[in-house]
Amino acid sequence: MPETAPDTDPGASPDADSGSEEPRLWQVKIAVIATSAEHEELMDRLADVLCPDPDHEGPCPVPWGMHSVNGDSLTDEERSALLTEIEETNWDPEEDPKDGGGREQ
Repeated sequence: MPETAPDTDPGASPDADSGSEEPRLWQVKIAVIATSAEHEELMDRLADVLCPDPDHEGPCPVPWGMHSVNGDSLTDEERSALLTEIEETNWDPEEDPKDGGGREQ
């Protein structure tokens, strides 16, 4: 299960439980192991979730920005941390997610 910050965030508004919390900046990180085509499709789908009507006038109702970083540009420590997150969440390197068989290297 992905981790989230605890609700005891010192920057949280005291009325966060009342539904009148002020918007604040969040960062959502998703580490994936994918082909270039899968990566592009994922980025497009995430953009569609964040902005389901790309032809709307004015800014999006929920302001957002997105960027992607190729794992090859990360330090060894950053790569290792992301791979650990994936392994702890749901990835078996011996299993191909498409057919359940062994993954070829």
